[in-house]
Amino acid sequence: MKVKSFGCSFIYGSDLADDGNGLYIAPPSKLSWPSLVAQNMNLPYECYAYPSSGNLRILEQLLSQAAHNDPALFIIGWTWIDRFDYIDELAQCSSHPWKTVLPGSSTIEASTYFKNFHTQFRDKLVTLSYIKLAIDTLKQKNYPFIMTYMDDLIFETKWHCNPAITDMQDYVRPYLSNFDGMSMLAWSRKYGYKISEAWHPLEEAQAGAAKIVNDDLDRYIKQPV
Repeated sequence: MKVKSFGCSFIYGSDLADDGNGLYIAPPSKLSWPSLVAQNMNLPYECYAYPSSGNLRILEQLLSQAAHNDPALFIIGWTWIDRFDYIDELAQCSSHPWKTVLPGSSTIEASTYFKNFHTQFRDKLVTLSYIKLAIDTLKQKNYPFIMTYMDDLIFETKWHCNPAITDMQDYVRPYLSNFDGMSMLAWSRKYGYKISEAWHPLEEAQAGAAKIVNDDLDRYIKQPV
């Protein structure tokens, strides 16, 4: 049995004290809350999160690991829904073929995407589809999992909704956990934990989040019938 984590920089552990001492791409942190949960359980830890990932890339990594059918606890942190992942054809043979278009970026890709193709309706529809597929796959393969999220827009119902979206919201809601009713970032801000300039909760927040999970681990990994 091992712990496998999936997500963006918030699961990877960017800006924590063991961030690689200036390396361009630092190794995953051992001080992130998923790593601390693994340490508490005395289990090996493997991190498949990657900074700036979008939810499609997170899903692909999750499904690839689920396909191995080896015993593991999956910890997933879904990121903001307006990130757009795509495969760079020139990098398909590399270990990092994924590229992500981020809001606020000055790249040509970001300008084109957000001006011409981006809609919140699409973001919600596809993100909920990704989450539902992940849940169904993990349940079908009998993997225990802890699933959290960063973006409250996943459950927004006033705008950009239709029956498909609201039905999936109802389906995925029982499987998604948070921290005192908030994302980890919102929870860290509320309780005054230190946060980096890039919005990453730092060591004290990571330890606090891990304690919340460890103190009620059975509830976190118990899946609805």
